[in-house]
Amino acid sequence: MIFVKNLESISNQEWSTTDKYPGVRWKFLIDSDYTKSSGLSLGFAEIDPGGDLILHYHSPDEIYVVTDGVGTLNKSGELEEIKKGDVVFIAGNEKHALKNNGNEVLKFYWIFPTDSFSEVEYFY
Repeated sequence: MIFVKNLESISNQEWSTTDKYPGVRWKFLIDSDYTKSSGLSLGFAEIDPGGDLILHYHSPDEIYVVTDGVGTLNKSGELEEIKKGDVVFIAGNEKHALKNNGNEVLKFYWIFPTDSFSEVEYFY
């Protein structure tokens, strides 16, 4: 199976949000809950200026691909600035967080080696 997705093709999908992550919203592009895919799940997230994806961890590895903006990545207590064009690998069970300290929306794709995002259990 081969298919193509982009933000325009999922424009009718509502943004997901939670009070746990102020200023953060996301959509699903490749995810078995939305598509006939398996093995990988991919979504797109936006973090408003001042928004915060708080410190958390989960068992699957994860990748971020930053497409716009800047942010501060908390790598188990070590802070590093990330920006458009950066790719981040996060090993399973590594505590991490991402805060937008910039003036524009921070945008990135995330990838998990799971059929769907719903399989990923977050711990705080």
